[in-house]
Amino acid sequence: MLLGGLLAFSAGQMLTARTEVLAVARDVQVGSTITAEDLTVANVTSDPNLSPIPASQRSQIVGMVAQVPLTRGELLTGAQVGPDSGFTAGEMLVALPLKEGQFPARGLNPGQQVLIVATPGSTGSTSGSGTPSADTDGAHDQQIDATVAEVGPLNQATQVTVIDVQVSADDGVRVAELASTGNLALILLPAGR
Repeated sequence: MLLGGLLAFSAGQMLTARTEVLAVARDVQVGSTITAEDLTVANVTSDPNLSPIPASQRSQIVGMVAQVPLTRGELLTGAQVGPDSGFTAGEMLVALPLKEGQFPARGLNPGQQVLIVATPGSTGSTSGSGTPSADTDGAHDQQIDATVAEVGPLNQATQVTVIDVQVSADDGVRVAELASTGNLALILLPAGR
C-alpha cells in the first residue's frame, strides 16, 4: 500500500513538473534595452505548447532589445527580444501624430503592415501648401508601405495618438514631411501582404 502511494505521488509530480522561466517584471517599451530589473523568474508547469525562455538564460537576455512592447507579468519568449532594434540599414522610424479617423478605429498593433496615403486637408490640398499640389513626380500622391513599430497612448489633451512606423530610407523624409502637415491616413493591410 505504501509503495502504491509513493508511485502515485511520483507519477503526479512528473505530470506537474515545473520549470523556471523568465517573465516581465515591469513594462518595457519596444526598442528599449532589457535590463536585469526588467526580468523576474516564474515557476510554471511545463507545457510543450509554450516556449518561454528558461530562467537559466537570463544573462543572455539582459542587454537585448524589446522587439514588441513587454507587459508586466507576461512570460518572455524569444520572438519578443532581439539583438538590436529590429531595423536594418536602409530603414527609418518615423513618428506619425494622428487623430481619430486617420487610422482604423479597431486600432493598430506593432508588426502590422499599413499604407500611408496623403489626404486632402481643409483646403483640398495634399501638398501641405494650401494650394493644389504642383508636384510633377506625384510624390504626395503615392502610397507608402510601412510597418507599425509602436502605438503610443491617446493624449487626452490633444486627442492625438503617436504611431511610429518603419519605412524605407527612401520614403523616410517624405513621410516625415507628410506627417508635419497632418494630411495623411493609415490603411491597414491584410496579414501576409
